[in-house]
Amino acid sequence: MPAIFAPRICLVDADPAARAALADYLSDKGFEIVAPADMDVPPAFVDVLIVALDASGQRTHRPKWLSQKPEVPTIVLDRAHVFAGRAGPLGFTPDARLSLPVNPRRLIATIRRVLSLARVESVDPREAPECVYSFSGWKLYPDRRLESFDGKTVVLEKRDFELLKVMLTFPRQLLTRQQLIAMVWGSAAAIKNRTLDRSITHLRRHLGDDVRFPVLLKTVVGVGYRLEVDVEKL
Repeated sequence: MPAIFAPRICLVDADPAARAALADYLSDKGFEIVAPADMDVPPAFVDVLIVALDASGQRTHRPKWLSQKPEVPTIVLDRAHVFAGRAGPLGFTPDARLSLPVNPRRLIATIRRVLSLARVESVDPREAPECVYSFSGWKLYPDRRLESFDGKTVVLEKRDFELLKVMLTFPRQLLTRQQLIAMVWGSAAAIKNRTLDRSITHLRRHLGDDVRFPVLLKTVVGVGYRLEVDVEKL
């Protein structure tokens, strides 16, 4: 059975005890948790950001980088012990905002909802300017050639090529099954999950990525896939 990976959540909270408790809870629910003690370091390569803030409107405990909407789905948790029922201003609209204490089931449901609605830039990879993608010792050319650093070349099938191009357009970003199907087959296409899975398997084999324990094209359980490499456009 292929290895599957959990959605990666960055948990930011100035209260170390509360941060640790929530991290333990979410880990037990199958999520991969990053909970940095240094709030001044912006999160990298995560699928969801959860930020706990005091509801007083004070910015003392707010990360300096949280002055605008992060590029990943963002859930804000407000502590309402200063002004009950009143949330402090953010300067942007998060994907979800909940008050603490929050019902655990509601939090999990909210995480899964923002994952399913994760924003993908309004870019159609099929209409993007032609270029060569370089990644992890491989190059993908506009004529569908996939070439390794040692000269191994394979011409990908059309759908496999388009799928890989989408993944290379959004590296290290969790893409849902619905997003991938819409971008590769079209939003109105009646494509079954196994059709997408079959193309992912083809790409893993071409890339020498272990189908059982992949390190490049990772399966994120219950959500979709993520290309876990850096990409350069030539």
